[in-house]
Amino acid sequence: MNGRNDINQVVIGIDPGKNPGVAVLEDGQVSEVYHVPARDVPGLVRKILENYPGKDIVIRIGDGARLVGTRLINSILDMGVNVEVVDETGTSPSMGSGLHSFEVSDIIAAINIARLKGNRVGKQEVEPSMGEIKRIQEYSREYSSGKTSIPRDLARKVAKGEMTVEEAIKKMLT
Repeated sequence: MNGRNDINQVVIGIDPGKNPGVAVLEDGQVSEVYHVPARDVPGLVRKILENYPGKDIVIRIGDGARLVGTRLINSILDMGVNVEVVDETGTSPSMGSGLHSFEVSDIIAAINIARLKGNRVGKQEVEPSMGEIKRIQEYSREYSSGKTSIPRDLARKVAKGEMTVEEAIKKMLT
């Protein structure tokens, strides 16, 4: 059904986070949903866009997960697509216990985000907070099995999307 000529508008909703929910709506109807690592979202969006040549496409991203959201906004704007930021308050449902409750919740939030009007944005600049930098440093210790914790300057680069934790650890150890 993707790429049909009778589709007027395609909206891609993204609930940002470590593993964002992504939903594709064709004229308001859900046609595809995904739950992927944040690093895979730009490639996924690129593939989705290829299915809708010449269509009116809007990408709506929730305003949570500030650092991930900013990186996603900037990478998607580089594709030449309109991006709107949506107030995602109340978009994630309360889920009962279950093996996949986070995935389902993120996907439902992405659907809800796609259905909300947002504010169109341009390129974003973000300065990570000390708390965000500390979390990345803690993650680097976990990632390296307790061998090292990256310094603040490298954690800041990770937070801004300039390098991965793995690259920061390698840089520090060489």
